[in-house]
Amino acid sequence: MRSPSLPQWAIFAVIGALLSITGFISNNVDLGFFGIALTFACFSGALTCCVRSDNPAKRILEVVLMFGSFVTIFYGYFLTGSLLLLGFTALIVVILFVGFVLSYLAPKLLRKTGKA
Repeated sequence: MRSPSLPQWAIFAVIGALLSITGFISNNVDLGFFGIALTFACFSGALTCCVRSDNPAKRILEVVLMFGSFVTIFYGYFLTGSLLLLGFTALIVVILFVGFVLSYLAPKLLRKTGKA
């Protein structure tokens, strides 16, 4: 599967920005926070897929943008109590937990089976 190109990332970033503006203008704060998080995630994805560099500053910026996306959703939930943002918060926590557990267990299982 091909990774999205820069124009595709830009389209999603613009959609995220429009969602955030629309959400805050219409007093729908959870839509605004979701738009901000989508914009941060698109910038991070565009850096990851479209900028070919091993520069440490690029990696730090990718991490900061993804962290900004997560923090935006967490903050939006704690500020508004929205069920939509609660679902996203729970999904993020579960995915991070599974990622850490698998990164811990996978090397042990591979060593045990003799593949590593």
